[in-house]
Amino acid sequence: METSSSSSSFPITSKDLPCEIIEEILLQLPVKSLLRFKCVSKSWLNLISDHKFIKSHLHHSTKQHPHHDDDDGDRISNTHLMLSSTTLIHSLHLQLPNTLTKQEEEAPAAAAATDADDAVVLESMVEYPVASTVRRPAVKDIKIVGSCNGLLCLVLDSQHMIIYNPSTRHVQEVPNPEETVVGKDYFYGFGYDSRNDDCKIVRATSSSRDGNFVTQLDIFTLKTNSWRTKTKTLPFYFMSSVVGTLLNGALHWAVRRGISISPSDGDDHDPRPFGIVSFDLTEETYKEVPLPCDGDKHFSFYGLGVLGGCLSMLHSPHGSDYQVWVMKEYGVKPSWSVFTTIPQKMEDTKEYMGLMSLLCVLKNGEILMMLHNHKKVVIYNPGQRKFRTIFNGEIGSSQVALYIETLVSPKIYAPSS
Repeated sequence: METSSSSSSFPITSKDLPCEIIEEILLQLPVKSLLRFKCVSKSWLNLISDHKFIKSHLHHSTKQHPHHDDDDGDRISNTHLMLSSTTLIHSLHLQLPNTLTKQEEEAPAAAAATDADDAVVLESMVEYPVASTVRRPAVKDIKIVGSCNGLLCLVLDSQHMIIYNPSTRHVQEVPNPEETVVGKDYFYGFGYDSRNDDCKIVRATSSSRDGNFVTQLDIFTLKTNSWRTKTKTLPFYFMSSVVGTLLNGALHWAVRRGISISPSDGDDHDPRPFGIVSFDLTEETYKEVPLPCDGDKHFSFYGLGVLGGCLSMLHSPHGSDYQVWVMKEYGVKPSWSVFTTIPQKMEDTKEYMGLMSLLCVLKNGEILMMLHNHKKVVIYNPGQRKFRTIFNGEIGSSQVALYIETLVSPKIYAPSS
């Protein structure tokens, strides 16, 4: 007697699944797969191209980002580290052990482990020829201004700006501000304004006028595709041509205070020559972020960053190890504390570390770092005070950004969307 085939032997097609289930499955997939699946059918093409789906996928991708606090201890973070060279953007695809949350960061960094399961793996490296993408074959210098929502903001040859999604190759050229002086120091930042669902570029320049510092701000919004200029008299100026550190919807820069500040400015006056200023992307207002170490005129710092979702900075005591300070509760001065220390010289070559960027803290307490002078991406183990090189190559000296793959196009924020 013949037995009929079980119904489970018949393949299930997308037509057999509710649209909600298909969408939920697709939201879990990487960008590269979704771009391929646009060819499956017209309905899939429409779904994956839909702005609502793109923003839902962005939300899902953000949860996998190293800066996002996640309770899943078994998760591995897929991270792309974007580095610039003269004419290319390099994407290093790293697999990192789950990164620290604010609560886990309370544990001493000296307890960092080196288990095999905590290894950092360089999965691949991809080069993006940005110059040919924007049809500017003569580009000689690319600067990364910032990264948010899967978009990179780039400055080409210190003049032209673009917003670029490396995953989809979508690009939008940014119109030049009314006034751009070649050779002048400009200070940039790029971030997301959540209230207005808009991405903004901030370009600042400082000058001295009658003993006060005048800072001109040029603000570009994707929604209007235009620039606005704000000129303010502020008691500080930007220290160097660095990009703003994005945290809590604000950009942060290290600044030098002006001589016009005096103790009469109030009890909260800080006499030190350096400070941290934040610029709220929604309100478009400035405020100072308090420094640790009350009144210590010898307290100097550089290298702002974000570690475990907290504002961080490097302090360099004369002749001593670098100190990594972390602000556990944003804006609260007593919450500053020393997370760990980093030696001033490389153990093997005895060369000075020089300029560095601290990118993220791993689950085991190790730190992913970029050593700009040495052109290396390294892992630092605070317990053993040793470095492991992840990548060593011909890369730009000061441009680096963490990046997540998304479907977001710069045009998604346009009014017509």
